[in-house]
Amino acid sequence: ASGGVFASTLVTKLSKAIHNEIRFEQMKKRTNRHVFGHRLSLARLATSGKLFNMAVRRAKMREHREHSADLFLDEWGLDTRIRIGSLLVSMLLESARIPERRDGEAEHMVPAFHHKLEFLNGRRHGLVYPSSTLRELFKSDSSSHAVTARHLPMLVPPRPWMTYNSGGYLTRDEPCMRINDGSEQLRLLKHASNEDRLSTVLAGLDALGMTRWAINRPVFEAIRKVWNAGREIAEIPASTYNEPEPVKPADYDENPKARIKHHLETREWMNGRANQHSQRCDCNYKIEIAQAFMNHPMYFPHNMDFRGRAYPIPPHFNHLGNDMCRGLLTFHEGRPLTER
Repeated sequence: ASGGVFASTLVTKLSKAIHNEIRFEQMKKRTNRHVFGHRLSLARLATSGKLFNMAVRRAKMREHREHSADLFLDEWGLDTRIRIGSLLVSMLLESARIPERRDGEAEHMVPAFHHKLEFLNGRRHGLVYPSSTLRELFKSDSSSHAVTARHLPMLVPPRPWMTYNSGGYLTRDEPCMRINDGSEQLRLLKHASNEDRLSTVLAGLDALGMTRWAINRPVFEAIRKVWNAGREIAEIPASTYNEPEPVKPADYDENPKARIKHHLETREWMNGRANQHSQRCDCNYKIEIAQAFMNHPMYFPHNMDFRGRAYPIPPHFNHLGNDMCRGLLTFHEGRPLTER
C-alpha cells in the first residue's frame, strides 16, 4: 500500500473538508454574524478570569446553548458524510486527468488517480493511488500552494469551551474529546454536556489554552543553521540519504536465495530513504511554523482523550512534541523558579 491512501480515509477527509468550508461560509452570512460577537464576549470573560468561576461558567453555558439554538448551521450525519465523500471520490477518479507525453508519442490525457482492491492483513481494502506522471509532477514542483495549513497555534486566546463541541478554534466546531465519528462515546459525551457535568473539565481545558507561548529565538537560530547546512544532528535529519543502495549480486538470475536477499535489502533501503524524507518534511514544517510565529505570543487550544488526559489540538507543533519542538517553545511570560 506504499504511496496509496485507503479509499475510506479519503471519503472521510474529503467530506469533512467540504463540510467545514460550507459551515465557514454560513458563518459569514449576515444572519450568523452575531455569533462572532457572542464568541468574543465569551473570550473576554475567559481572559479576565471570570469564566473560571463555576457559577458564572454554568450560567454562560446555559446561555450559550440557548444562543446556539438560533444559529443556522447545517449538520451532517455520518451517513450523509459518507454519501457525499463517496460521490466526490468517484467524481475525482472519473474526471481528474493529467497530460502525459511518452517517447515518440503525442501528448495525451491520462487518469491522475486510480483505484485498486488489495488484501491487507487478510482483509480487502480499496486504495487510491496517484499516477506515476502525477508523482513526478509533485517531485519536480514545490507544491506549497497546494498545502492548506490546518490546526496551527492561535494568535488570539482560544474560544472557551461552553459545550462538548463548542470551544477551541474560533471558526471550527470540534468535540472536546478525541473520538471517532458516530461512536457511542460521542452520544455519551453529548449527554454529559447537556446535563452540565463537564463544567470543571472544560474549565481545565480553558486554563491550558490561555497559557501564552513564544518561540525561543536562540534555539531557532541554532536549528536553522544546522538545517541549512544539511547536517544530521540530534532529531534534525540530513538533507541527503547517505546509505548506499544495495548492489545486485552477480548470481541474481540463477540463485533464488540471493535474489530474495537482494529484494529484502532493497526494500529496507527504500523504506529507510522514505523515512528519512518523511522526517525531513516534518522537521521543515516545524521550522516554517516557528518562523511564522516568531515575535508573536501564541496559544494552543486543548482537548482531551477518553481518559481525560489533555493534549494540544495542533498536532505538528506543540509543547508536547519531540525535543526539537519543546526546545523551540518557551513561556511568553517567564517566571523565576522557586523552591517549589
